[in-house]
Amino acid sequence: MQATESVKVPDGKLVRVAVTFEESIEDVQITGDFFLQPPEARSDLEAAIEGQPVDVSVEELSTAIAAVDAECIGFEASDLAQATVEAIR
Repeated sequence: MQATESVKVPDGKLVRVAVTFEESIEDVQITGDFFLQPPEARSDLEAAIEGQPVDVSVEELSTAIAAVDAECIGFEASDLAQATVEAIR
């Protein structure tokens, strides 16, 4: 299955996730008007989400995303986790 979800962070940026999943999250594409430092960290964030079970909690996913060595400018790890969980449910 495929799904897309967006979150507009208050006083922040738009984060959009496109997710392909079955029993686990198979593929994720993160887009939006945010910034990452370093910019190449987008693939690391996507890799942190991919492979997670579809019943992952926002807290568990936030922890996995926050473990990536990246500075998210305009959103928090929890915002990305929330958008992802909403997409798969």
